[in-house]
Amino acid sequence: MDHDKQKMCLCILSEPQILVDRFFFDKMKFPNIAISFAVLSELRDLACVSALAVFAPSDGPVYSLGIPSTTVSAGTGNIYFQLSAPDTYQWAALGIGRTMAGAYMYIMYSDGNGNVTISARAGGQGHVEPKVTGGPGSQVQLLAGSGITGGVMRANVLCTNCPLPSTTSTALPWIAAWNLGSPIDSTSTSYTINQHDDSSYRQFTYDLTTAVIESDENPFLSNGTITSTSGGGSEEHGTSASTLNAYSIAHGTIMSITMVILFPLGAMIMTMFGKWWIHAAFQTFSLVMLIAGFGLGVKLAMSKDYLFENQGKTHTSSGLALFVLLIIQAIVGLIHHLAYRKQHVRGFLGYIHIWYGRSLLILGIIYGGLGLQLARNTKGGEIIYGLVAGLVAISYFTILVLKNMGKFVDNKARKSESGEEGRNIGERIPMKGRIPATIKHSSERFPATSRL
Repeated sequence: MDHDKQKMCLCILSEPQILVDRFFFDKMKFPNIAISFAVLSELRDLACVSALAVFAPSDGPVYSLGIPSTTVSAGTGNIYFQLSAPDTYQWAALGIGRTMAGAYMYIMYSDGNGNVTISARAGGQGHVEPKVTGGPGSQVQLLAGSGITGGVMRANVLCTNCPLPSTTSTALPWIAAWNLGSPIDSTSTSYTINQHDDSSYRQFTYDLTTAVIESDENPFLSNGTITSTSGGGSEEHGTSASTLNAYSIAHGTIMSITMVILFPLGAMIMTMFGKWWIHAAFQTFSLVMLIAGFGLGVKLAMSKDYLFENQGKTHTSSGLALFVLLIIQAIVGLIHHLAYRKQHVRGFLGYIHIWYGRSLLILGIIYGGLGLQLARNTKGGEIIYGLVAGLVAISYFTILVLKNMGKFVDNKARKSESGEEGRNIGERIPMKGRIPATIKHSSERFPATSRL
């Protein structure tokens, strides 16, 4: 029996429409005129295995779970699970836990001899390759029925020390992952595997009350195969892969434009035109974009377990720190501008605002590069990012040089309304329309004797 047929068989009598849908939409395996005969053939050859919880994503492997009634009663003991995937998959994995971080994981791949290897590993900090540790959940063995036959790679597994938080939960968190590729063909349980992509990862829950089996023995032997359905006793959770990808693209695009283009452009506007209100308006818009991008980043980090716990720690930590520093920069700038409107002088705070901002621009570009690495961006994307960042940096430094050559706002003759171009701390700049002290009131210019 092939893998696609296998997804249709458990409790087929109670869900006939599911079977028909799968026959029509799973690559149109059978002509519609022969569907009824195919169904009868499957029912004749396969016995429904009672009480197995099954998770079967439409584009992934099948994961089945059985818990002996003695284990349920005692709260600990043996559990049985099966991983089944087409042999075009390089590996498939099932894990106990809500996320990779701290999960107990079981990875199946070909052993090169017509059978499979099952590797029990710990998820560690998450989103890094799971490692063999030999701790809880590591005592597993392959059972009869395991192997590679009919284009299907299958592992029937007994775990004698799997640490289930509960044996009666109706929504126990599990995870699943897989990767396409050439066969691994190794009997080593510590073989280094390739990382899956974002579309090959699922978070779901098993209803363990549907997974109870009467006897403590291999439940997957029914004519040599496990009968299963498209998800009985399980429910998928978490954010979909397409949504995560959309979050990732939106976050990366917004933050790159904001840090590499908008904030530097706002600084250039101040240098070239010396108009504080244009500078303030532009940077306020940039700040709004920053907040939107940051919000998307937090959502993405929470969904992918990148928040301080794994390989995303460098990017998420530096991103949070940079966000706070930029908020402080905005506050410093506001205080500086308000103070200048009263005192008409650039004080020490003004210089802090300028040089602190320039430092943040450099940090922002570095931070963006870390984000590209975390997202596993293409080499072309990294090159474009570097070219744009380099072009903006050259433009900014060129404008600074031209300003110092007097090509823009003249610090002696054309003082800006905000005083941003004052050269010295404490230098006062005349207000437009101010009457010089040497000019006296008209009543004081003529002697009293001249009046009529």
